[in-house]
Amino acid sequence: MENYMLEDEKATISIKPSILGEHSFWLGVSLLILSVVVFVLMSLLFPKYDLSFSTLLSYVGVNGSFLLGDLPFISTILEIIAVLYIIYAEFTVYFKHYMVTNYRVILRKGIIAKDTNIILPAKISDVSVDINIIERILKLGKIVIRPEETSRPKITLFGVRDPYKFQEAVLKLIDQKTYQKSDGTNKA
Repeated sequence: MENYMLEDEKATISIKPSILGEHSFWLGVSLLILSVVVFVLMSLLFPKYDLSFSTLLSYVGVNGSFLLGDLPFISTILEIIAVLYIIYAEFTVYFKHYMVTNYRVILRKGIIAKDTNIILPAKISDVSVDINIIERILKLGKIVIRPEETSRPKITLFGVRDPYKFQEAVLKLIDQKTYQKSDGTNKA
């Protein structure tokens, strides 16, 4: 992140979001729970039902016991998809970074292609914190940055730990840059 900073620019606050703020993480967790429920229901309601990988592969003439054996097909597929969603969420969070410097707000994200948004304090009209009940329990929040130009979209930062601290840093930056004379001294 430092290669995007100016010479005399210093980071006021630099954070990475939490994985608990990612929708794909919660989708993965939900699929894991669903796979357990499907496995239990299939075991209780249809005890003779045998739909495993080896059974399915035997229909096409392949001995599948070496690959996934007698694992239940539906539950295992759901678990594999769930793990992929959780891994995707982890990579997404790992490559996100939010920073407030003494000149601007920098938002960087992306795994392969990097997307960097630089927001100047003069272009920000409002910074708000949105916290629902689940985020309050998880000690997370959403930061919503609204631009001065109404035609531009608002920017929402999900999964921010201590969102009020981030909001305060942005508001201080706006205050410093808004009430500064052209020679660098503060207006009275």
